[in-house]
Amino acid sequence: MKRQKDSNITMYTDNPDLTPCFQNTMLAWIPCFYLWTILPVYFLYLKRNKRGYIILSVLSRFKTFFAFALWGVSWANLFYSFYEIVQNRTPPPVYFVTPLLVGITMLLAMLLIQYERLRGVQSSGVLVIFWFVSLLCALGPLRSKIINSSAQNTYEDRFRSTTFYIYFALILTELILSCLKEKPPFFSPVNSDPNPCPELNSSFLSKLTFWWFTA
Repeated sequence: MKRQKDSNITMYTDNPDLTPCFQNTMLAWIPCFYLWTILPVYFLYLKRNKRGYIILSVLSRFKTFFAFALWGVSWANLFYSFYEIVQNRTPPPVYFVTPLLVGITMLLAMLLIQYERLRGVQSSGVLVIFWFVSLLCALGPLRSKIINSSAQNTYEDRFRSTTFYIYFALILTELILSCLKEKPPFFSPVNSDPNPCPELNSSFLSKLTFWWFTA
């Protein structure tokens, strides 16, 4: 019966949509798997390549604050699932697993922002990709919630929809902030070149688009 219902959502309809199960599992887990997979290699890279440290700037504070807010949104969803149990409602296990996984990952991203600052990273390619993948994976659920907003009449639907909209706005903000470049680090290795290559202090997005050529 469930498979038939899923087919009606994705194929046998004039307005196809992704199933809620797929949205709450794979689309939510893909960014987490990316960050946890690349973390060991990236940590070793940062440990061996220190360029000094960057002061705690306004940009760094905002990135850390919004990452902390994402952690809070994830845990709010987790605690709400426990609240549903108290109210004699049994939510699916995914409503426990996904907020826990996403919350831990956002906490990791918050710590990584500060660790990169201490290692002199002016622009993090790892986090830019992470926020971009997170935003990309959130577009499907965003579309679904907008389309089905008129059908959401229960309090729990409104709660999770509200937290998702906050989550999406925070992810978009983090992506924009991560595209900005921090100031040069203190105590970085001395570069005696009278005409240094601008690529060294360019942001990840500038390197990706070769915009540093115009500097």
